Amino acid sequence: MSDKAAIAVVGTGWWATTAHIPALIEHPRVGKTILVDRNPDAARAAAAKYNIPTALCFTSVAEAKAAHPDLQGAIIATTHHAHSPAAKDALDAGLHVLIEKPMTIYAREAKALVDLAAARGLKILMGYTFPYLPTVAQAKRYIDDGLIGDVEYVACSMSSVTYDLLLGHPEKFEPAGGYAVTGPTPATYSEPAVAGGGQGVLQVTHLAAMMFHLASGLRAETVTAFMNNLKAKVDVIDAMAVRMTTGALATLGSSGNLRPGDPGSVEVHLHGSKGRILVDGFTGEFFMHLHDGRQEHIARHSPGYPAAIPVDQFVGILLDGAEPLFPGAVDGLYTVELLDAAARSAAQGGMPVQVRDLYV
Repeated sequence: MSDKAAIAVVGTGWWATTAHIPALIEHPRVGKTILVDRNPDAARAAAAKYNIPTALCFTSVAEAKAAHPDLQGAIIATTHHAHSPAAKDALDAGLHVLIEKPMTIYAREAKALVDLAAARGLKILMGYTFPYLPTVAQAKRYIDDGLIGDVEYVACSMSSVTYDLLLGHPEKFEPAGGYAVTGPTPATYSEPAVAGGGQGVLQVTHLAAMMFHLASGLRAETVTAFMNNLKAKVDVIDAMAVRMTTGALATLGSSGNLRPGDPGSVEVHLHGSKGRILVDGFTGEFFMHLHDGRQEHIARHSPGYPAAIPVDQFVGILLDGAEPLFPGAVDGLYTVELLDAAARSAAQGGMPVQVRDLYV
């Protein structure tokens, strides 16, 4: 394989210019960073910020691949509604993909991408970050080793400061030092046709993906949900109840209505036949209590946010043939199935939705 990776970033907005592009240009094993955006001005602005030649800016993946046949992978960092077509274009071009969350808005779209990748022998890595934290990785090892036994119940909760984004006021969310290049538009997270939803696709997606990562074998079968938009066009408060195909039960809840200065929480609490484990992605807390009396606790601390790690993992896939730690077939598809079913349930006043019916 090549010693250096050639990677395209599709979508040069907020998260691409904050996390992905800086990680790529600083990575010693990345030789070429190509920018793809339907808005050429956005691509050129990102290129200017990070000293990327404008000759490496394109308006489509096909155009970029034709100009650079050595292109190996693409990072999909567009607005939510564009994830599916952008990822399909990359897979059609023969590229492995790293897809930002959520994988897609609808389960059918996610399954189509998973099937296309499998047919072409390509890999999909989801861009989730919390599972890379040491305490979450420790929980994964213990669960895989069978310490808590069969997972019977999972309680997931996330509270965060997203209400202004969901209301369409990204200027109120702007960091003290400003956005790296460009921030979200007012429609990015507030308009249903663009965002595909609110707190669910923006934040509960983290909870669901972490749950499916930690508890291998879980997959949603039946979902009941209620959502409250408050004053937004999209959901701000979510409450979901899930029956898994294994018979395990789960609850996932979230509020985006915290105020600045509140660190929030992103907790996944797994209860098994032999004990329980709780991990929190924001605070790094870890707690395990087994039925035999064994306990372990890592107190709250400041674990940091591993924004650059997905790029490093993606480079390993491209250059070393590594397998995705968070593959599209599980962390992507299963998460979208749950969220898609939850949105349908909430729209029907909390009526249960069967995941299989998403494909009818």
